[in-house]
Order: sequence, then structure tokens, then C-alpha cells
Amino acid sequence: MKKRYWPLISKALLLAFAILAYAYIIHKLVYFDYWPALFRSISLTTQAIGLAAILLSLWFINLFCEAKKWQALMHPFYRIKFINAWQQVMAGTTTALGSPARLAEMGGRMALLPKKYRANAAIMTILGGFIQNLIIITFGVFALLLIPDSIIDINISGYYYWLATGLIALAILSTYGIIYFYADKIRYYLKVIKNTSRSTLIKSTLWTTLRYSVYHLQLFFWLYFFGVQISTSDFILLAMLYFLMISVIPSHILIDMGIRGSVALFLFSSASNHTPNILMATFCMWMSNVILPTLIGSYTLIRQKLLKQRVMQKET
Repeated sequence: MKKRYWPLISKALLLAFAILAYAYIIHKLVYFDYWPALFRSISLTTQAIGLAAILLSLWFINLFCEAKKWQALMHPFYRIKFINAWQQVMAGTTTALGSPARLAEMGGRMALLPKKYRANAAIMTILGGFIQNLIIITFGVFALLLIPDSIIDINISGYYYWLATGLIALAILSTYGIIYFYADKIRYYLKVIKNTSRSTLIKSTLWTTLRYSVYHLQLFFWLYFFGVQISTSDFILLAMLYFLMISVIPSHILIDMGIRGSVALFLFSSASNHTPNILMATFCMWMSNVILPTLIGSYTLIRQKLLKQRVMQKET
């Protein structure tokens, strides 16, 4: 198949994922019978305030880990102050939001660096993403091998059977397309990893693993905040599968929440029947980890652009 057809195929895949993901969410919400009980359960309590404080702390720790990882990746080329690394991470979230698979994340980070280090920043951004995906896939496959049938019923039928079959088929096809289309680039990035110092790889891997753990804690407490209680052992395995699935399925800002929501329902509904609560937990986590940093990053990029304009005006 010629490579020029892959952009059309990728758009078709995004559309197919969007239809499947949102159809699944709508189906689950329409057939949920406990809406009145859900609204009665919403109240401002001491426990809710405590959980909100924990979630706010985890939000800062999450971004702290990513900023430290970015410092470690760029250390061989350019020493970045922590506050600048934080801003570059936020800016990268902003530019990544509208691109498939967060491909444009490097743009925001590069924009806040001196020009001579931007090429290094592009490579290190991709290396950081590669390490993150490697960790997610490793733990996800580990969970897939260990998870018992009692947690997820693999003998599904009817609507759910075709939904699962469609998602798996699309994931396999899109993975093949990525490998085929980016084969040369993948070989180049593997060469970059080979030439990267061991200390840089170890530090960035440790910060990535820590951030991966923080993501689990965030998801656990968001679910608990909305009254979805799952045993710790079941949650760990389900969360590993959740992050694996939302990482390997191609996404875009227009369908990101649909994919996250549908995957969360598919996995966590087997342990809890609180469908809207699961969606709210997923939505709030998405808002805090994606939308809020995007807004902050937007302010950072706009401020940077205005500062450059002022400097140019003074020079003229």
C-alpha cells in the first residue's frame, strides 16, 4: 500500500474510533437506571474536601515528575531551570492537544528554548514519549497476563462482542500503519537511544515510572471521589489495562474523551455498575491532566510571543 494513502486511512480510523467510543458511552448512559440516586449522592462533605486536596497535590506531583524528566532529557545539551522546564511541559501540552498521538508536543517545548537547542529538544521529546509508551506497554501486558476471568468476562456477546472486535481490529491496523509509515524514523530514534548516555536514560525512566504511578493514584482517588469503590488488587490490574488501551489506540482531541470514557466503562463497569460516576471520574482526570495544563501552556506561549514582539519593536 502506498504511503500517500495513510493520511486518509488515519482519518478514517479516527472517525471509526469516534463512532465506536461515543456510541458505547451513549449506550451505557441510556440504559443506566440509577440517575436519581447519583444526583442525591452529590454533596460537599469533609471527606470530599480531603479527597480534593489529595487530588490537587497529585496534580502538582504529576507535572513535577514530567518537568524533572524533561530536565534530565535536556541536561546533556542545555541545563534548564525547573520553572522553565515546567513552562515548557505546559507549552508542549498545548501544542500537542490538536495533533494525533500528541505529535506536535515538541513544538511547544521547542518554542521556549534558544534556537540552537530546538533540534535536540525535538529528539528528546520523542525519546521521552518512547520511554513512556514502553513503560505503559510493559505494565499493561503484564496485567493482561495476570488478570483473572472473574474481573473481566472475556465471553462477551452481541453488541459488546462487535464493539470489542472492532476496537481490536482498528488498533491492530493502526499499529501496523504506524510501523510501516514511520519505519525509517523508528530506526533513527532507536539509534538516538543507543547514543544517549545511560544516566540520562535511567533518570528519565525513573521519573516516567514515578509519574506512571501517580497517574494510577489520580485515577484511584477520582473514582473514589465519585463513589466508585474497587478492591486495590483489581484496580491495579484494571488501571494498567486502561492506560495501555488509551495509549495504543490512536487518538485526537475530538475523540480523546470518548476513547478514555468508553475504555473506562468497558473495564471498570465489570467491577462497579456506577456508569455515570466512572465517566465523571475519567472526565475530571482528563480535564485536570490535559485541559488545565493546556490553558496554562496557552498563556505561557502567548506571553512568550508578546515578549518577542516587544523586543523586536525596541530593536527597530
